[in-house]
Amino acid sequence: MAFLAFWAWALVGCLAAAALAQDSNLSTLYPPLWDESPEQFSDYRVENGKYIIDPWVFTDRMGMYRILLNQTAKYFAKFAPENEQNILWGLPLQHGWQYRSGRLADPTRRTDCGYYPGDTLCISVDSWWADINYYLSVPPFLAAIDSGILNISSTQIKILPPPEDEAKFCYDVSGCQSFVPEIMDGWRAFFQYMQSPSSDFEGLLKYLWDAHTSSLDYPVSVFVDRYAYYFEPEADFEKNWAVAVNYLAASRLPTTLNRTHNFQAGFPPRVLVDGDIAPFIGDFTPLQNRVLLLLQVLGVTHRLTGSLSLVAWKIAMSTKAARELFLKVLEYFL
Repeated sequence: MAFLAFWAWALVGCLAAAALAQDSNLSTLYPPLWDESPEQFSDYRVENGKYIIDPWVFTDRMGMYRILLNQTAKYFAKFAPENEQNILWGLPLQHGWQYRSGRLADPTRRTDCGYYPGDTLCISVDSWWADINYYLSVPPFLAAIDSGILNISSTQIKILPPPEDEAKFCYDVSGCQSFVPEIMDGWRAFFQYMQSPSSDFEGLLKYLWDAHTSSLDYPVSVFVDRYAYYFEPEADFEKNWAVAVNYLAASRLPTTLNRTHNFQAGFPPRVLVDGDIAPFIGDFTPLQNRVLLLLQVLGVTHRLTGSLSLVAWKIAMSTKAARELFLKVLEYFL
């Protein structure tokens, strides 16, 4: 069992290696187009007394994250100044990497959605990454509204649907609650715990990662048809990414601003194509090649063992002391 968990240790260790550097100028770490994204509800356009949010426009979707980070800052002020320890930073930073690496653009190339000189802010509904991220942006945002975090009624906003596949998404609190109750319940539990006077950082991490993993089950199972739009290396990366999230969740990796920003140094900087074979991708850094290779090994191990490696990893990370020791060992060797 310990052997099966080895690859998980290697992957998380490799990724965390990039996450140890700190940057004192926090604004340089923000996701792309952060300042251009809505900071408050009044920055969205209004129709019939409702704020109109189009999650298929990059800045509109990023704006939901920006509002969420601003409104939850007070709950993380006790951990560090400038909202740096807000563990929700992982969501907009990951979304920013998806945008910067071209993963939100139309993979079929039937449209100019997401491409220059076309509509560079467009998020394609045919993008696997965009569809998965939808369930890590819209339901959490709606759950925050329902939990009273954002000081606004759900009747005051309108989430626009994509140009196709409307039935695969939800758009308001009641609709998402009936459509994906596990996702809404997970995020509501996180926000409710956040507002508790007795909340602590370890507890916040637990609730966050529980909500995060619950947000993936539905979209990962529904959007399997999107794999056909990509070259095999990218499709395999997507599958392995979905597996790896469960290992990161078990270790409760702190998704704070500095750590997540540096963590992303190991992410592939572009969409993978035929001929990309890690660790021999010439325009990737050594770290990016290693991370990609370890993701491949982890994915294969996970599937061959029937997820036994994940069971072993969860057992290894089942106590706070083990998780703290794991991070301390990483910092010692790095």
